[in-house]
Amino acid sequence: MENRETEKKNDGSTLIKRAWRTVKSAAGRLVKRNSTAPPRPLPDTDSAHHQPDPSVPEQKESLDLTDLELDPSFFEPPDFLDLTDLLPSFPKSPGAALKESEDPSWLRTISCPGPSPLPLSELYDVEEDIGRGYFGTVRKGIRKSDGQQVAIKFIKKLTTGRFADRFITVPGVSEPLFAEVALNLLLNRPPLSPYIVHMLDWFEEEDQYILILEYSEPCRDLYGFVLQENLSESQARSLMYQAVLAAKHCLDGGVFHRDIKLDNYVINTATNRVQLIDFGCGEVAESGIKGQFIGFACPPEYFADFEYAAEPTTVWSLGIMMHRTVCSCNPLRKEDGRLSFDSRVSAEFQELITWCLALNPSERATMEDILQHEWFRQERMSGAI
Repeated sequence: MENRETEKKNDGSTLIKRAWRTVKSAAGRLVKRNSTAPPRPLPDTDSAHHQPDPSVPEQKESLDLTDLELDPSFFEPPDFLDLTDLLPSFPKSPGAALKESEDPSWLRTISCPGPSPLPLSELYDVEEDIGRGYFGTVRKGIRKSDGQQVAIKFIKKLTTGRFADRFITVPGVSEPLFAEVALNLLLNRPPLSPYIVHMLDWFEEEDQYILILEYSEPCRDLYGFVLQENLSESQARSLMYQAVLAAKHCLDGGVFHRDIKLDNYVINTATNRVQLIDFGCGEVAESGIKGQFIGFACPPEYFADFEYAAEPTTVWSLGIMMHRTVCSCNPLRKEDGRLSFDSRVSAEFQELITWCLALNPSERATMEDILQHEWFRQERMSGAI
């Protein structure tokens, strides 16, 4: 996210910053086919517990639009927001540079994977809550060395049960790391994406993990934004293009987010930049994954073969999310199996969603297919994205 500009510090703070980097550098360390039925997918924790996502600033309780009949006035945009030019004002290529206001050298990397050797209180001031959920809390914070605003995510340790902490071994690191930390480290490898909220640092305490994340204001979760604003198809397209770029960058970097949905994207309402957050359900991208499905949009092949793959599952999730963004509801199928669409949406959009939601994963669009599809291409030709 874009960070607010901070005043230059004196030579003393510069020395502190250099010393901390020296400390960081020295501290580097480091499911068989079921014959009856597949394991039940793990419920989406946000919906199951009716709690806001702990990674999402300023998130409201989620509403399922498929079960509600809302007066059209509910979706009218507030008077103060001009939606006539809802277009991103920042780099759009997958390899675009990290925002100018944040020094990439602050990002934790594979070369220094372990938790901070210093306590949180020595490096950051912790401020008010900006998100609270079943597994933890997100609070605003200030980096003491330079006054940089950050988000601080506190994640409770869970040693038993189906939501017990998972650990992942990543290339270049000898010991398994807490899964969300490991995946963030993979995404901190260049090239960096401007469509992902990056991890700056992390800490481990007796009862919790603490992640330091990029943060900027004004920021809100994309679900609440889409729910509130009466977006045109063109406006929705400019947001979804960024969302697809974020998901593709993850897969290109060997990361399977596994929980792609509007709630797990945030938007800076001053710049209209969209970024992907919360890798708590993620996994290292592999050719096939067996076992319980963790995430929001379980693909149909899971119930047929008890197995799913990273790219087809991500495409399925994106198809549902794009449909929800444009049509304000989840996709439905007719008796003949075809998807049902609002007559007001374009033929190109209907074609793209139908391709993304093909029941056979081998017939589903790829990530590159989505980006090159006419629905996005017509916007690029107009210079909007």
